[in-house]
Amino acid sequence: MKTFTFNTLPPLQDFQFLTDSSGYVLTQAGQLYQFAGQHTTLVETPRQFTVSHFYFRDQTHGALVGVSHVTEPPIQKGDLGVAVVPLLLLLWLAWKGRRQATTRRLAAASGFLLLTSGLLLSCSSAWQHYRTPDPASPHATLLTHAPLGPLSFHRYFANKGQQSFVALTQNQGRSWETHEIPTNFYPTALASVGRNFVVGTYARPQAGAVPLHGDGDLWVYGTDATRTPQLATNTGQHPQGIRLSRGVTGLLVSARDSALYVFGSDRMPTLPPSVMSATPGNIYVLPASLQPPTRLVDTPDTVDVQSLAQARTGELWVTMAGRKPHLSHGNLGYVALPTKRLLRLAAGQWQPVTVAPFTSFEQVVFVPGTPTGYLLADTGEVLETRTNGDAWHPLARQGVRRLHPWQHAITWLEGDNRLVLHAAPEKE
Repeated sequence: MKTFTFNTLPPLQDFQFLTDSSGYVLTQAGQLYQFAGQHTTLVETPRQFTVSHFYFRDQTHGALVGVSHVTEPPIQKGDLGVAVVPLLLLLWLAWKGRRQATTRRLAAASGFLLLTSGLLLSCSSAWQHYRTPDPASPHATLLTHAPLGPLSFHRYFANKGQQSFVALTQNQGRSWETHEIPTNFYPTALASVGRNFVVGTYARPQAGAVPLHGDGDLWVYGTDATRTPQLATNTGQHPQGIRLSRGVTGLLVSARDSALYVFGSDRMPTLPPSVMSATPGNIYVLPASLQPPTRLVDTPDTVDVQSLAQARTGELWVTMAGRKPHLSHGNLGYVALPTKRLLRLAAGQWQPVTVAPFTSFEQVVFVPGTPTGYLLADTGEVLETRTNGDAWHPLARQGVRRLHPWQHAITWLEGDNRLVLHAAPEKE
């Protein structure tokens, strides 16, 4: 076990080991530092935005994401969605026609409404041809549409004045290539698939004066076309992506089945519906090629998936958020739940997992290629399994805030600014 304490740094938000004694840390203020042993060096990052997430795929290639400071006050009403605007216009025309008792205008508006409704209905059924039930689980659906392609700017009007950014480095952060992500959603997850970086977004993950909004996308940065030929023409100015119709809370790249797991909120309905917005599920599974077939897995209830891990057996484990969407006075917010549940997808069925005396859990991870996993209780204690989750025992640690597997070890953030690297049992 190795411990690294950075007393001179402000409280840390996240970290990443690149060797057993070096890597990067991100403070809660969005400052990135490189560490080697106990020594830290500030990394100069782009000034256009505040860094919220980072990821290095090797010693030299890395990425940052974040948002610019909001220069205009956000609007107070939730976004109704662009698809709703034409319907509101049609209703207004019909009302105006009745008020003026103008038969001709009302007939024209009604005819336009019927025509538009017919177009919507014809479009609304096409998506059904792209999904079939997954015979492996009643909680999963197989999708055959091609999800990846060029995307237009995606806006949530309540995030007025906000802009999302990504920055890429090929020299350990000595210089950065910065791009505006075509959205004002919050970047909430970052990972590497091959030599490309993928960014997950969540329109509005928090509720308050501005209503939450459970929409999101996946954006791809890079031109590695090894598995995906169409990415050969990808650019930072016009990145290709995937409309998810759900907010992203995290990404998991699985070497076991060469897949990308995108997890977060359940679907956000749209009008007209699409195969993504009409199919329930808060875990989206894509091959590393980002090409069909893909898979949507639905967890119980409408609660966000907070963390996701895959055991050596292939079973999925999740911890669920401690809040549930709730509509109040026309605004979408959250109500608190008593616990953050731990669930296991075994033999195609979700099973609740209890690990007495703990009842609420923040995060679950497994060390790839081993039966060893780690579970973070909301008390800050870490539990360990050496049997793919069949039995758990405490590691007698407290004050832990975040876990990351690294090679055949587990690493964690303890207290404000202490990192711990703990070798998995097989490697000790």
